[in-house]
Amino acid sequence: MHGFDSQGYYGSTDFKEPSEIKPDWRVPNPFRFFNGEVVGSRSEWPKRAAEISVAYQHYMYGTYRDGSDEEVSYAIKKNGDNSYSLTVNVRRISTGKNGSFTATVLMPDASIKAPDGGYPVIVGMHAGISEDTANKNGYATITVDMFSHGVASDDAQHSGVFYDLYPYGPEPEEQTGVLMAWGWGCSKILDALEAGLGKELNISTVNTVVTGVSRWGKAAIVCGAFDHRFKMTAPSCSGAGGVALYRYTSEGRTYDFSSKGADSAYTYGRNEPIGSLQSPGERGWFNDMFLKFKTPESLPLDQHELCSLVADSDRYLFIIGSCIYEDWVNAPSMWYSYLGAREVYKALGIEDNIAINIHKQGHAVIAEDMEYITDYFDCHVYGKEPKFNPDDLRTSVFALEQNADRDMDGFCSQWLAL
Repeated sequence: MHGFDSQGYYGSTDFKEPSEIKPDWRVPNPFRFFNGEVVGSRSEWPKRAAEISVAYQHYMYGTYRDGSDEEVSYAIKKNGDNSYSLTVNVRRISTGKNGSFTATVLMPDASIKAPDGGYPVIVGMHAGISEDTANKNGYATITVDMFSHGVASDDAQHSGVFYDLYPYGPEPEEQTGVLMAWGWGCSKILDALEAGLGKELNISTVNTVVTGVSRWGKAAIVCGAFDHRFKMTAPSCSGAGGVALYRYTSEGRTYDFSSKGADSAYTYGRNEPIGSLQSPGERGWFNDMFLKFKTPESLPLDQHELCSLVADSDRYLFIIGSCIYEDWVNAPSMWYSYLGAREVYKALGIEDNIAINIHKQGHAVIAEDMEYITDYFDCHVYGKEPKFNPDDLRTSVFALEQNADRDMDGFCSQWLAL
C-alpha cells in the first residue's frame, strides 16, 4: 500500500530491502510495476508514475515536502535598474518554526515587452546560468544562493533552513536528502511568485524553468520530478544521481568529437561510481536507505525513470551535457537515459516535450544552452517560430555511427509501446 500524509511524506509498505533485490544489469522497464504487471494504457501511466515517485523517495532522495504545512512570504530590495535582492521567508505551520534564505532577481531590459501573464522566469540553483543570455531573450532569472548553504548544507550534517524546519531523523519519513532539500528551495521561489512577487515584478507564475549544474543539476532534475509546477526542467551536467544511468559506464570508450570541433579520438576516464555518491562528502545528498546499495545493478530504478516523472502534456524536459572533460559526469550515459525516457514520452504522445543538447565543452549552462532553452520554450509555450532546427535537440554526438555503442542497440525496444 502507498499513501501520503499532510506533510507530503509518501509511505510504502511493500518495497523490498536492498539486500532482497535480485541484481539486474538490464535498464529497468519504466512501464513495469514492481509487482510485475505492465502499464496497459496511457490512462494507467499516472499510477505507475506515482509508484516511481514513491520508490525514489523510499530508496534514494528521501521525503518530498509538498508545502502544505508552510506559509511563505518574501521581501525584495532594488539593487539597480534590473536587479533585486530577494529574501524568502518560510514558516512551518505545525511547529511555528521559521527560516529564510536569499536569492537574486535579474529582469530583462524594460525595452523588452513581457508576454501576457508576465516574463517567463528561469530559477537557478546558483548564479552563473548564463543569466545575461536569458535576460537578453526576455526571461527573468532568479538564482538562489545555494553556495552559502542557506537552504541546506552540502554535507551530511543536515543543517540550513530546510533542516531547521524539517530536522533529519532516524525514521524514513524524517529523512530528506540534500538534493531534495535544494529542490525545495527552488520550489519556495515559486511560492514567493504566487504570493505576490510575480505580480509585483511582472513575472509569470506558471511559465517557469528550473536549472542547475553538477550537484545542482542533480537537484534540478529531482526538483522538476517532484514539483510539477515547473513547466520546464533543465538539468546540466548532472551525472550519477542526476540524469545519467547508473548501469551504463563509458570508462575506456573512445569517441570522435570532431563534429563538435574537438578531439577525434577522446577516451573517457573514470565515471562517478555509486560508491562516490555514498562517500562522506556526498552521502548527505541522499537518504539512509540509499547507502545500503552496493552495486548499480541492485537498484530497482534507474535515472530514465526519474526523467519520466517530468513527462506531462504541459511540461518539458531539457537535458544538458558536455562532450569533453566530463568523464566523471558520464555524458554518454545521460544520452542513453534520454533515449530511455523518450520511450515514455513517445508512449504518452508527447515526444516533442523532451530535448537534449550535448555541447562541446563547459561544466555549465553555457550561452549556447541558454539560447536553445529559451528558443525551445518560446516555440512550445508561446508558439513562436523556432530559430533552431528541432531535430538538433533530438540527437547528440553519441548517436553518430562511429560513437554509438552497439551493445545498447534496442535496449528499450522490448518495453511496452502503448
